[in-house]
Amino acid sequence: MGKKKSMVLMTLLTVVIVVLCAVTVFPSFPIYNTVKKWNPAIMQYDLGKDFGGGYYTYYYPEGVYSETEYENNYAMMEEEDKQEYADSYFQHGGLYLDKDEDKNLVAVVDGKETVDPDFAETVAKAADVIAKRFSAVGYSDFRVAVVDDCAIRIEAPASDSIVSQTLSLFAKTDDMTIVKGGETIEELKSKETSVSDLIKGFSVVNRSGVSYLEVKFTKAGKAMIKNVKSSLSKAAETTDQSSATTLDIKIDDATAIAIFQDYIDDTNNARVPLQYEENKVQVDVLKILFSSTLKNGDMDVTFRSIAASDIRSFEAVGGKNVLTAAYIALAIAIVAICVVSVLKMGRFGIVNIYSVLSYIIVTGLCYGFISKAVFEITFGSILIFAIGLALSCAINAYIYKAIKKEFLAGKTVVSAVKGGYTKTLGGVIDVYAVALLAAIAMLIAVAGLFTMALQALICLVTAAFCNLLWARAINYVFLSASKDKYKYFRFVREEDEDDE
Repeated sequence: MGKKKSMVLMTLLTVVIVVLCAVTVFPSFPIYNTVKKWNPAIMQYDLGKDFGGGYYTYYYPEGVYSETEYENNYAMMEEEDKQEYADSYFQHGGLYLDKDEDKNLVAVVDGKETVDPDFAETVAKAADVIAKRFSAVGYSDFRVAVVDDCAIRIEAPASDSIVSQTLSLFAKTDDMTIVKGGETIEELKSKETSVSDLIKGFSVVNRSGVSYLEVKFTKAGKAMIKNVKSSLSKAAETTDQSSATTLDIKIDDATAIAIFQDYIDDTNNARVPLQYEENKVQVDVLKILFSSTLKNGDMDVTFRSIAASDIRSFEAVGGKNVLTAAYIALAIAIVAICVVSVLKMGRFGIVNIYSVLSYIIVTGLCYGFISKAVFEITFGSILIFAIGLALSCAINAYIYKAIKKEFLAGKTVVSAVKGGYTKTLGGVIDVYAVALLAAIAMLIAVAGLFTMALQALICLVTAAFCNLLWARAINYVFLSASKDKYKYFRFVREEDEDDE
């Protein structure tokens, strides 16, 4: 490539990278009277609990109370009733369990009162189902933990715009039923038929700016729909929904979807409009709840309703400025890498800088947009990013050493570059192959590990691209434009002097 063409390409490449860096990481600032604001990609991230804080609540089964609730109730009792009240509860850790035999919360084992093992197992199974619900939402940073065998603590990131609704809905553990006109449909009155025999599944469909919850029926369900369809009211003709006849799919009285006649299509599936498309996330959460309930049925434990006052917030680990501190630390590390690269590798160090900036741009944009619905940014996210960056820079240094070795063996600079890249190609591919296989293996994990695997794939694929293709192309352009190829690499040819 000629020097003029190389200079033009260098200029264009520099302009593009500078612009994309601005789009990705340039600090936010207000635009004319703060009506609008410039926000880079890194400000679009959903933040996990590590950086954005979060919300938590407890799911208490009926008959299970926290120590605070128990003591408040005890304090409100008449003096003569306090002992009877205290005797009717069993303390287990920080919880108090109603000893009423009908509730089956407390058992006597070897003459001592303890938590009923079957009840504890039921709570543990319910926690697993609830954890899968939160994972299905797309949270990468949440926590579902059993507390003292009898209650469940839930933590969700503050980035969730409908956290209160999500936490409340996912506490539902009742079975699903189908009701028409206030009565269970005939098909479900038989013990041999369940809701899963009638409903195949649920999905979310967006059309004309509206989000619908689509109900897909089985062959038996479509036959049921065909029988009741003509007796249902039409939404287009209904002014008072309370007096309309609808087919209701219910988990409890407060959680239901109503199917009107005109919601049923020609294939006898139903499509229920619930929200405008900008509020699609609410429909997604409802779909997850209904799908989970359809699969798991009644969980044999009922949790008390979650009120707004039961949901509390907590700050990010390290305070509100922990994310800023993390970004500053990363920025210092990146600047240090750039300086050391130039000092140690000459203009090839500039190639490494361009490679570093390209890595930041690609991973930053992927984190911000492609995977926005998949995970939140956590300490793990930044660690994975830093590992990918360090690996990319280390391999560039490894390639430089190979090129230098070829040069010292007596080859020309151009030949040394070709030889250095050729001899390191197999090793570099092996390193990335092993790293990518490890990341793929992590995909079989759940929640946080699954998320880290996705993040690792983004970073490793980007780093591999930069090392194997992009940095090599940049080096070719820059080297072609260089007059002194020795100085480009800071090479000095050592001449051997013959003894006379």
